Amino acid sequence: MNSRTRRLAPFIMAAAALLIAGSAFAGSIDFTFSGTSSTSQASWGGGSNSMNASSSQVNVVSGGDPFALGNAIISFTSGHGTGGSGTVTSPYTFGASSPGSITISGCLPGQGSGCSPVTLFSGNFTGSEDAFWKNGEAQFQGLNVSGTLNPSLAAYFGFQSDAFTGTLDATIRCSATGSDTCVPGSSRMLTAGSLVLQDGSVPPVPEPSAIVLLGSGLVALSLGLRLRSRGKS
Repeated sequence: MNSRTRRLAPFIMAAAALLIAGSAFAGSIDFTFSGTSSTSQASWGGGSNSMNASSSQVNVVSGGDPFALGNAIISFTSGHGTGGSGTVTSPYTFGASSPGSITISGCLPGQGSGCSPVTLFSGNFTGSEDAFWKNGEAQFQGLNVSGTLNPSLAAYFGFQSDAFTGTLDATIRCSATGSDTCVPGSSRMLTAGSLVLQDGSVPPVPEPSAIVLLGSGLVALSLGLRLRSRGKS
């Protein structure tokens, strides 16, 4: 290795480490939704029945300001009820052996509200879901969502893949009164929530090895600059 190559080696190592580490961070897309008694609904008959909910007020954000999707509807169906008492410490559970599903349909960005809706996301709950009642509201959560984003929507946001995983959080309110205990069978509406998805083509969090590489690259870059400075003095 000649002297010029030796001088450049720390910079090459740093660039490679930063490139590899940077590839370990995933892109994300967040579908937020809200609803009223006229734009949303939710129902659950208790026991082994599935919970169903939908809302027609859906926004999307990915690395910028949220914007509304035309003719958008988010709907989900939990797996079958499997137990629990509906409290924070013992929530109702769903879907351990019967995965639920979630779908978002609507217009693609730029099409406006006059389009023919297409499927924007279609997926399943690959693990169990749970819900607990508090102050007249049910907090529903599905931690393991896996599915496919519309390829055109994925390309619009610059994602390299249309395979996504994520989490659904939703608030379901009993329509009768604010103090309703949300007993199974009561009328409800889906008032708020979000579906946060991570691009499945790369890990959703930095790999430990990538963090080590990033640190090594920064150290090498610092050392290279210091040696270069000494060589000029």
